[in-house]
Amino acid sequence: MAGLDLSDRRHVRALYLDLLGRTPTADEQELAPSTKPEILTRHLVRNREFWEHWYEDELYYFLLIDNARPEDEGEAGIPVRLMKGELGVLDGVRMIVSGSAFNRANPGNDTFVSVVLEQLLDMDVQRNKVVLEAGKKMYDGSTSNLFGEKGRGQSGIVRIVTNQDGFSDLIARRQYERIVGLPAARKQGEAWGARLREEPDAYVELVREWVLSDAYAERLASLRPKTDNQFIRGLWVDLTGKKPDKVQLQRLRGALSVLADAGPLRSVIARALLDAESERFPDRGDVNGEELIKDTFLRYLGRSPSPEELEDFAIIYAQEDTEPVTIVRSIVTHWEYQYY
Repeated sequence: MAGLDLSDRRHVRALYLDLLGRTPTADEQELAPSTKPEILTRHLVRNREFWEHWYEDELYYFLLIDNARPEDEGEAGIPVRLMKGELGVLDGVRMIVSGSAFNRANPGNDTFVSVVLEQLLDMDVQRNKVVLEAGKKMYDGSTSNLFGEKGRGQSGIVRIVTNQDGFSDLIARRQYERIVGLPAARKQGEAWGARLREEPDAYVELVREWVLSDAYAERLASLRPKTDNQFIRGLWVDLTGKKPDKVQLQRLRGALSVLADAGPLRSVIARALLDAESERFPDRGDVNGEELIKDTFLRYLGRSPSPEELEDFAIIYAQEDTEPVTIVRSIVTHWEYQYY
């Protein structure tokens, strides 16, 4: 495999969606081909937006969304501390699970202990009733023994569980699948987990290794569905050149998250935003139809249209009442736009 190819617009869009949770701006897209993949990935994994995207995905993993979200701590928050190297990803997850928002979202001994064991160790609690009962006693304030360690209270449970090798191994496997879009072998997770335990700041280097690997390039040969977060943030960048504000993002993501099939609502959101931004697009008489169609496919899908697609869109554009924004609308409301 040739690896990550920054002359391929689909590769660039995928890289930004995987690392920053959004598509590249027009300037970022144009600069990418002149940048070496190892340099661009180093730049992306060390900025604040990378860690904010990581944090949002972790909150979603633990279902700390909408009213269950932790309060925004701004410059003192987890993403900024991760960016500065004051925390590693293992510490970041510990802080999320130790926070009051997680406690409120998982009330009671059975719920709290079950969620901690399942989401931090991938444990089937129904097959490990002894461990579950020990954790419940600890939650209720009794000193109890869990995985060979004594502790008491919710903080004791989190401390002991996150001391297990399985905690870091699972995080490594989860993060690999989140970034690369492929499951990791258990042996790989164990090796990566050991690195995270030994080097708290190793995560950014692991991510760079993952996206520069042949496995990542191979995965880019097929389409992968966008998460709600990626879809909303990417749509805003594609149509406005700016990221949505936090209120917009949380409101729309909350609306999409409750639907079994969010596709139709995503198309409605795309249409509404495009209508609001229609003045940004040229008038019919200002552009060449064929060039418009080619540029629209490249800009929003990262690929050129097939000869059949070019012919079909040319027929549509030949109609006198078809404006450039109509071509854009047909792309951003199409099922393929919801993938990358």
